[in-house]
Amino acid sequence: MAALRFFLVLAIFFTQCMCQNNILEMYIRTTINNAFMNCRSMVNPGLAVSVVKDGKVVFTHALGVKNRNVPSMPVTTNTMFGIGALSQAFANVLTLATMNRSEKLRQKGVDTTLRDLFNHKALFKHSYLRSRYATLLDLMTHRMGFENHKYLRLDNSTTPDQLMVRVHQIDPKGRFRDSYYYNDLMYGIIAKLTEDISGSQWETLVTAEILNRLGMTSTSFFTSPAFNPFLQDVAQGYVKDNAALYPVSYEFLKEWTRFCGDSCVLSSANDMARFMIFLLGNGTAPGSMIPLVSDDEFSNMFKPWNRLQSPSIEEYFSKAQGVPVSRTHSGVALGFKTGQYRGWNILEQTGDLFGYSTMMTLFPQTKLGIFIAMTGEDDKDFFRTTLSSYIADIYHKETPWLNSTLLCAFPLPWKAAPVPKPEPVITEVPLTRPISDFVGQYVNNLYGTVYVVDNMGQLELHYGFVKFILKRKESSKPRFYMIPTGAAEHLIDIDTLKFSEQRITNLIDGVNIDKFEDSDFKKVGVPAPPSVPTI
Repeated sequence: MAALRFFLVLAIFFTQCMCQNNILEMYIRTTINNAFMNCRSMVNPGLAVSVVKDGKVVFTHALGVKNRNVPSMPVTTNTMFGIGALSQAFANVLTLATMNRSEKLRQKGVDTTLRDLFNHKALFKHSYLRSRYATLLDLMTHRMGFENHKYLRLDNSTTPDQLMVRVHQIDPKGRFRDSYYYNDLMYGIIAKLTEDISGSQWETLVTAEILNRLGMTSTSFFTSPAFNPFLQDVAQGYVKDNAALYPVSYEFLKEWTRFCGDSCVLSSANDMARFMIFLLGNGTAPGSMIPLVSDDEFSNMFKPWNRLQSPSIEEYFSKAQGVPVSRTHSGVALGFKTGQYRGWNILEQTGDLFGYSTMMTLFPQTKLGIFIAMTGEDDKDFFRTTLSSYIADIYHKETPWLNSTLLCAFPLPWKAAPVPKPEPVITEVPLTRPISDFVGQYVNNLYGTVYVVDNMGQLELHYGFVKFILKRKESSKPRFYMIPTGAAEHLIDIDTLKFSEQRITNLIDGVNIDKFEDSDFKKVGVPAPPSVPTI
């Protein structure tokens, strides 16, 4: 009789737990559905969410379509999205997992100096300090003080093998180990070092060491020869330009993400749930007694190794701005920002890749993980951050301060929305001097070579695999708009450049490009540009 009562109580307990979980799922699903239909479906054609708690998947949901031209193909929780900077977590796990294969890494771990790894004493032309003392950890936590120079990727003559040659030329802007300058090119270097240590391609290593061991079967890479978006379950990325959505070329994404460790991974809500369970666990793959990453190295991933002085999240998500609950970022761990929400420690990273917007938030204390992926854009991370906050409140049994209406309205009613940057009004302005004066080859030590060409009377700038149309600005100086064309159209904002003139001869002798971190290029001749295919 006592045994019967025990099993009856147990049955009631599990029934109540199941009902409670079903109610939580219903609340979240209804809120996401309403917000998606009311304000996101026309901006973000596809959306997927997964939530894990205490080592289990507790919620998954998908909405929208994979391709706006094929409405009969809905997004599922197995549909892959480009995850952008979330790729850095994979790069860090892989690096930590392969340390035992290198004697140098095995001895010092993330404190191994780049000088030792590259066997070179002058890695950074403008900094003896960095050349002598910079470590893997400095790269992983953005402590180098280097501006991002992300448009260096447009030059497809810069391969992963040659990336360090280019980075050698970077002139530091911040203090070494005492500043935060986000630079995802550093993760290209990390990926290349991992390849050199292991003797295999980065994508192959991630697949063998992480994906296969965690059972992640719906994860791929833009750079992989096996990647075929037309045969695989992939959501088409979209960007917004002048209130319209435009698909992003997969060829463009393949070139843009070729350094891989910072941006080349695609994954699904289901697979990222498996990855979050691993990250919130003890570094051991399910069903394995041998840890993928040692305890000491695994704990290093989540420590704040660098500090954030003016985190952007506080502009809209702090009580000082009027919201009832603050969300803060204060430090930089390995592939994550550290911070707090409602007193809980968080590890968080957003991924903003052309056509895709993603976010992963981990609550180590409560073993809660939230992954959000969307096609399209999410200005200032508003929707992802508010949705993550709402889901966290539900699973932490807090009264949510957000609902579907506020998810759509944020930052209202607490603060006015940011004013969009107006598009420049471009009119036809005469060159005022022969077009041949501008034509030429211009060189910068870091960026390499840009070509200014005369294309049937239209001045253009060619750099790597992209082209920009140049239109004269109304100015006393030779200033021009840089208007992206071809595959880069709608992806890269219009910006400006300025040609420089010699004081005595008035000849054009260089060009300064705002888009390339205000870099100066010197004119070195007028040869015909090479036949470099563009996309």
